[in-house]
Amino acid sequence: MRVQSRPIALRIVTWATNRLCLAAGLFVAALTAPFWMFALAAWHSGGAALSTAPSAKTRLRTRMVKETESGSGSSAATLAADAPPPVAKAWPRWQCIAFRFLLLYYVFLAFPGPLGSLASTVAGVFGVEIDESADPPWSWLTHGWQGVTNWMDAHGLAPYEVIHQRTGSGDTGHDFARVLAVTAVALLLTAIWSLWPRAGRAYARVGRWLHLIVRFDLAFTMFGYGFAKFYGGQFGMLSLSRLTQEIGDTWPMSMVGTFMQASKPYELFGGCGEVLAGLLLFQRRTALLGAFVAIGVMTNVCALNWLYGVPVKLYSLHLLLYAILLLLPFRHRLWALFCSNGDAAPVDLRVVTAPRAGRWLLALGSLWVLAVLVTTHLHGIAPSPYAKYFEKSQLYGLWVVETMRLDGVEVPITDAQRWRDFAIDTADSAWSREAGGARHFFEFHWDDAAGTAQVKDRSGGDAETWTGARGTKTTKVDPPLLLHSEERGKKVDGERRTLVLTGKWQGKQLELQTVQKVFRLQTGFRLRQELPDFW
Repeated sequence: MRVQSRPIALRIVTWATNRLCLAAGLFVAALTAPFWMFALAAWHSGGAALSTAPSAKTRLRTRMVKETESGSGSSAATLAADAPPPVAKAWPRWQCIAFRFLLLYYVFLAFPGPLGSLASTVAGVFGVEIDESADPPWSWLTHGWQGVTNWMDAHGLAPYEVIHQRTGSGDTGHDFARVLAVTAVALLLTAIWSLWPRAGRAYARVGRWLHLIVRFDLAFTMFGYGFAKFYGGQFGMLSLSRLTQEIGDTWPMSMVGTFMQASKPYELFGGCGEVLAGLLLFQRRTALLGAFVAIGVMTNVCALNWLYGVPVKLYSLHLLLYAILLLLPFRHRLWALFCSNGDAAPVDLRVVTAPRAGRWLLALGSLWVLAVLVTTHLHGIAPSPYAKYFEKSQLYGLWVVETMRLDGVEVPITDAQRWRDFAIDTADSAWSREAGGARHFFEFHWDDAAGTAQVKDRSGGDAETWTGARGTKTTKVDPPLLLHSEERGKKVDGERRTLVLTGKWQGKQLELQTVQKVFRLQTGFRLRQELPDFW
């Protein structure tokens, strides 16, 4: 019988489709090269689906054992020879398409981020310093995306103007264009993959490995943000400039920073939630609980970022989606457990079933997590090169000017150029604020033994020697604890530090009599509060 040949156009399309799929597969394999080491351990294992139902091979072995023990006439060898080969359960078509898209989207969006984290960990273990100013070996990926977004901007396809500059923002025009490009590429490759005759009807093994990789990616990210709050603080300290800034002139993002800086225990509380989510995600038995914790933490983070204009909106949203998608394969069991009060089978997240491969994988993962913990701790306790910018002298604080004299003449309080306060800040710096709001900035090097300071106006002039006399005085202050409504708004006697500074400034003899300011925002914890503070 003569076989009719296919039209040449169809053959060309088939040939091109196969080559595109091959190229896409090679590109994805190159991007995920660090994680394919896990696949070697699972090569000889079964790669069960994301369910706990026993495979056909397991059921066959169980039947062989039972019939052998009961003295059945059929031998195990006969059963094994006659049994049909196990067939993987096919996924619904929509599920296959969705999985292909999510796999491609994650690979193109996340990488090369995990590569940088892995390189930093390895370098930290071996004590190798990484030059952050130099481009890593995979920088061609970053430059490639920049070229793509530039092309999109030139052809009017980018949602915003694309500007490449290092600002620390994750919500730039380039970032939005990149997300759009990643979505388009993932959709295109998903369509090509789905039209491929050998596209496959289920991806149980790949799904398990993808679940593991996303779990580790999310867990390490939670670790990074959590430990940043433990060592030195992610948000820094509450500066004198921030404390004296009018709240109406504060940026919404700065309000988030002030909120976190005002309570170090609350910042540590947030860090504990992030670290807890990471620890739970690493262990497969607690991974789903870790995903729930990550959802709670990242929902709060996303709300702050999106509603207060913190430029990490895209990244935090993707981290939240990672946590949600980690639970998505088990939605029916979770619904039965939490909503319908039905039976929910246990979840098995093992990516390998062979005991030896499982031990190797567990050892490798444990060493990786341990290396991250150790290097993070060592880096956190190491002396920071920026520590000198946060050093405080014994006179650190904001000093309210009660009296200001120039050449022995007191400057009236109605004078707009009279200093309102004098701040002795960190890093041998100081500044004064006039009644009209203008500021003067100084270099202020205090010698505590001599009781003098070398002061230089940064607007010009030579350094002058100022003397400082410290003391205390009784003045009117806020009551430490309000007990009765009629006490609200009334001051009580309290002790405050005083400082008298004398020296030359702009060719005149300056004398400042000051008292230290204590900010209400820095009020400590009070268990008992008869009267609430004002909102």
